[in-house]
Parts: sequence; C-alpha cells; structure tokens
Amino acid sequence: MIIFILCNLLLALLVKTGNSYLPLLSTPVALGLCIAAMIMIMLLGYLKKISTMNWHDGFATLGLLIWFGWWKPQFNDDTPMFFVFPIYYALLTSLVTLALISKSQNFDADSVHYLRYLEKLTRFDMNLVMGMVLVSLLITRHYALYPMTMTYFVLRHTMIVCLEAVNRP
Repeated sequence: MIIFILCNLLLALLVKTGNSYLPLLSTPVALGLCIAAMIMIMLLGYLKKISTMNWHDGFATLGLLIWFGWWKPQFNDDTPMFFVFPIYYALLTSLVTLALISKSQNFDADSVHYLRYLEKLTRFDMNLVMGMVLVSLLITRHYALYPMTMTYFVLRHTMIVCLEAVNRP
C-alpha cells in the first residue's frame, strides 16, 4: 500500500505547512471525483481485474482523501487530527508491510497455521470492514470512528495479502 503511505505523508506535510491547495480537497467536485473513483476501484477489485494489493491501496487512499475533504470543513483549522492520523496510518501501514507482508513468503508452517486460525477468528470479512469504513466516513460526530475502522482495514488487508502470498505456488 505504497500509494496510501505516500498520500498520508503528503497530506500530513500539507496540513502542517498550511498549504493553500488543501481547500481544493473539500470542494464538491473533488469529493465527487474521489467517490466515483472509489466506486470504480471497488468494482474492479470485486471483478478481479486488479490485484487485491492494488485495489485495497486505492480504496484506502481514496477513503483518506474523502475523509479529509468531508471532515475538514466541519472542524477548526488547527485541529491536530488532520496531521496526527495520517502520520499514524503511514507508520502502521509501513510497519505491517515491512514486518509481515514483505516476509510472508518465508513464514513457516506453524505461522501459516496460526495466521489462518487468526483469519477465521476475526468475525468480519473484508466486505463488511470496507462497509464499516464507508459508514464511518459519514459519521463526523465520532472523530475516532474512522481511524479505528481504517486500522482494522489495514490489519485485515495484511492478513489477506499474507495468506495470498503463502497460498501462491
């Protein structure tokens, strides 16, 4: 999810420096384009036209842009969440990518067994998690809901991609 990581870092930098281009992300045109692109990415992913890694990356990136564009006008300009949460997402995604996804082909049989067990233990499938992320974008009164659902999305993505890498011949 390299695009998601880079987009988070760029957003945090733009917010911290108070860049004049940030209000463009809150325009109805930008939000409409992001929503249309998200629908297209999800459709291509469900039809298996693009890899799981790429469509999850696109979903997460577009969700971040929609989150910022939709939520920013409803909060004060000095709200720290628009700087802190992107840094958190970038660190979390980088950590799981470097520590787990990049090394998943080297997992031993016990690790694969526990990963499959953990994947079965998690009650929500990826479709439900993505639905939760979409709903959390709409609920601006609970500012921690979107970060929690995105954290869960990143962790579910990690499990799915690791299992795909392990199951490849």
